[in-house]
Amino acid sequence: MYKKRGASIDATDGPLRWSSSGEFSEQPAVAETTPSIAETGPEPSSGTAAPIFETTLEPAPPRRAPRKEPVPMPSADEILEAIDGSLAALAANAPAIDAEGKFPDDNLDILADIGAFALVASPEHGGAGASLTQLARACEAVGGACASTGMVFLMHSVTVATLQGGGGPAADAAVKDIVETRALATLAFSERGTGAHFYAPELKAETNGDGGVHVSGRKSFVTSGGQADYYLVLVQAAEEGADTYLMGKNDEGVTWNGSWEGLGMAGNSSIALEMDNVAFGPEKLVGAPGKAGELIFGTVAPWFLVGLSAVSVGIAQAAATAATEHIKGRSYESAGNLAEVQYIQHLVADMDLTARKARLLLHHAAGLGDSGDPGALVPIMEAKVAATEAAQDVTGIAMTATGGQGYTPSLPVERHFRDARAGAVMAPTNAVLRTWIGKALVGLPVP
Repeated sequence: MYKKRGASIDATDGPLRWSSSGEFSEQPAVAETTPSIAETGPEPSSGTAAPIFETTLEPAPPRRAPRKEPVPMPSADEILEAIDGSLAALAANAPAIDAEGKFPDDNLDILADIGAFALVASPEHGGAGASLTQLARACEAVGGACASTGMVFLMHSVTVATLQGGGGPAADAAVKDIVETRALATLAFSERGTGAHFYAPELKAETNGDGGVHVSGRKSFVTSGGQADYYLVLVQAAEEGADTYLMGKNDEGVTWNGSWEGLGMAGNSSIALEMDNVAFGPEKLVGAPGKAGELIFGTVAPWFLVGLSAVSVGIAQAAATAATEHIKGRSYESAGNLAEVQYIQHLVADMDLTARKARLLLHHAAGLGDSGDPGALVPIMEAKVAATEAAQDVTGIAMTATGGQGYTPSLPVERHFRDARAGAVMAPTNAVLRTWIGKALVGLPVP
C-alpha cells in the first residue's frame, strides 16, 4: 500500500512540449515535474508484422483495485526508493514470465502498490509528477529486473503523460482513474502498413453524423494488448490531420487477436487489436482535433525515447552485473579464477564502459528535456540509439564472457541477450532516428 515517508511534492511550472520543428516550448501541462535528480541510477510498440497466432482472445478482467483511503500519494523520489526496494521481488518473477510468456501481473501489482502507476501523473490528478530524469531512473531499475515488466510500465507511463499532454474530458477522467484505481494504460499506434512511420496512420476515422466517429481496422504490436484498461488509438482524422481517441479494452467492436511469440520481452502481450465500427464520441478525443502529430512529437516522443533508452540501459547493466558475478565466482583447478584472465578482464571493462556511456548520455538528454533546453531533441534521439545498441553490445559480450553457462537458463544472461534485441527495431527505429538526427543537425525539418 502507499506509504508516505517524507517531504511533499515540489512541482515546477512550465512543462515541456517537443515540437515537430525539433525544439521544446512551454505548452499546456504534460505533467508537473519535480527537480531533476543528480544521481544517475545504479552506480554507488511498433512493428511491421502481425503476431504469429491469429486466435481471438478474451480480454483480461479489469485490473482496477481501488486504493484504501485516505492514503496520500508518495512523492516521485519516494516511489523511486520503493522501486529500488522491490527489485529483488521483480527479478525473482522474471524467469517464469520469460519461460511461460505470461503477462507480468504479479510485478505490476507490486509497482501499483507502491504508487508507480501514478509516477508521471501530475499532482493535479493526484499523481507524483515525475520528470523525464525520474522516469529514466524508474525504467532502468524495472527494466533491469524484468524487461517485460519494464516495457509494460514504460508504455503505461508514456500513455499517462500523453493523456495529460493532450487533455480533454475523457483523458482527465482516465488519469484520475489510473491514480485512484491502479488501472493500466497503453498506446495503440502501430499498423502493419506503416511500420516505423507510426505517426502516419492508415486507419481513418469516419464521421457518425452525431458529432462522433467510428473506426474499423487493425492495430499491430499493441503492448499490454487485451490486458490494459485504457488504450490511446491513433487514426487519420475524419477531416484533416490525425487524431487520438481513448478506448476501453471492452468497448463494443473491440477484439484482441494473436499471441506474442517474439524472441524476447516474452511477457509484454504485444498483440493485434481489431476494431469493427468502434464508436468514439467527441469527448473521447485526446488533444486538439487534427493535431495528433503535435501530440506525438511534443509528448509521446520524449517520454517514450527516454523511457525505452532507460529500459535498455537496465538490461545492459543487468547483463554486465550477472556476467561479472559469474566471472568472480568461477574457478578452474588448472587455470585459477576466471577473473584473473586478462582477456576476461577486458570484456568486463568493455561491458562497464558501454553501459556507463549510454547511461550518462541518457541522463544528460533527459536533464536537457527537463530544463527546457531547445536543443534537447538531438540528444534524446541519440540516447535511444546509443542505449539500445549498448544493450545489444553488452549482452553479446556477456554471452562471450560467461561461456557455455551463459547460453543456458542457469544464468539470466541469455534472457537479457534476447530482451536486448527489441529496442533497436522499436519505432522510431534506430535507422529512422539516424536520419532525423542528421536532418536536425543540418537544419532540415524533422521528421
